[in-house]
Amino acid sequence: MSGSSAATINRTERWFVQAGLPQLISGFTAREQVVPRMLPFLTGASFYWLLQAASVGTLVSLGVPLLVTALVWPFTGGLNGRRPPRLGRAGTIGVGVFFAAVFIAGGSLLYRVRPGAFGLEVAAEGQTWLLVGVGGLFAFGVTFAGGFLATSYGVFAALRHAVGDLAKGLADIPRSFGRSLPVVLFGTLFLFFTGELWQLLDALPWPRVWLVLALLTVIVALATWRVVRGYDEDPVGPPPTRDDLVEACAGTPLADVEIEPVDVQPLADRQALNVLVLLTVRQLVQAAVIGLGLFLFFATLGLITVQPETAAAWIGAEPEPSGVLGLPMALFKLAALLASFGGVSFSTTSMTNTEYRKEFFEPVLASIRRPILVHAVYRTLVR
Repeated sequence: MSGSSAATINRTERWFVQAGLPQLISGFTAREQVVPRMLPFLTGASFYWLLQAASVGTLVSLGVPLLVTALVWPFTGGLNGRRPPRLGRAGTIGVGVFFAAVFIAGGSLLYRVRPGAFGLEVAAEGQTWLLVGVGGLFAFGVTFAGGFLATSYGVFAALRHAVGDLAKGLADIPRSFGRSLPVVLFGTLFLFFTGELWQLLDALPWPRVWLVLALLTVIVALATWRVVRGYDEDPVGPPPTRDDLVEACAGTPLADVEIEPVDVQPLADRQALNVLVLLTVRQLVQAAVIGLGLFLFFATLGLITVQPETAAAWIGAEPEPSGVLGLPMALFKLAALLASFGGVSFSTTSMTNTEYRKEFFEPVLASIRRPILVHAVYRTLVR
């Protein structure tokens, strides 16, 4: 293989990573490329865990990790124009040991200084800081494993592209809201005035609320996979002609390669899974936009209709304050929960209802045609 061909292949492989499809790389090795790209996520997650252990306010514990993640991301994801760092075995082990120590020892030490995290009933125990350390070990294991899988299958890159596509189509967002919000509000509005939900969410700490939201996200993912697996149309479409391949490769590192007609071979299982992950992320972003609209609606509705004495009557005690316009924290937890319900409802409807599928889901499904055609041309170069 000539130097020019090798350089083209390397650039194409970076293109696959940036497109959220790293598994399309021939001979993809996870350790050298995945762990460095995990560093922003691990850093943000460790800050969140430490701030939770130190009983820091909700807004700070959410805002600081997001800010830190945004600062670290350009240096480890190649967004600043430089090649992302590579780690060997020693570097990978060092990263794991460092973040494990932050989760386990750091969380325990901060809890001893500022007890009260994870619920007041836990803080009353004498040796709870040891339990926090055990919890940190479990949280680190889940975070590292989840981050590794997410990075291996391009979740973060897919999310970046989905958000970028969303920003390009800002003019379509009001139309999407107008089409979807009336439908999802019909199924969730009455729950907003349910006193039992206010009681439940006032006592429920934010980490458990996030677990509920994660569970709903899994439901959307499973629904998306089921629909895509059973879809009656091939997202690649008819066999591509040479012109189709040239059009797909335009703007990629393969744009200057001599292209001949090739057959699109079936993807390997891990590659097909990567495609499913990409489609799921794009679908989740659509649902998240609808969920954000619902969250703002319910927060505004609570600001208008729910007086402090009304919230106290529903909860049965003085509600936990949020520090935002005198509103109870339960309002924001309930708004997040109902927004998630609405997002799940919208996502499933957009895939199963014929009219909504054509408008919201089929464009998402069609977006996968281009990288698969690029992969077909790429395979001819690496043989």
